[in-house]
Amino acid sequence: MSAHISQFKEMSHRAKARLERLAELSMTIETELKPKEFADRVSELFGISAAFEEKLEALIKDYEIERNQIANEAS
Repeated sequence: MSAHISQFKEMSHRAKARLERLAELSMTIETELKPKEFADRVSELFGISAAFEEKLEALIKDYEIERNQIANEAS
């Protein structure tokens, strides 16, 4: 189970890095290029990525709780 949590945490780290990059791109598009279509599409991706990150963090938390309960029951 610990290996799974490590993999989830690695996914979370990568998702956070993507969110940061999307935020940078969003600012660039809004300030330099100004095409509303692209800004809207980047904003949509940002929202999807943020939702994914939130769900992944919740999964990690719940998985760790379950792992700890199983470990406590085995003791």
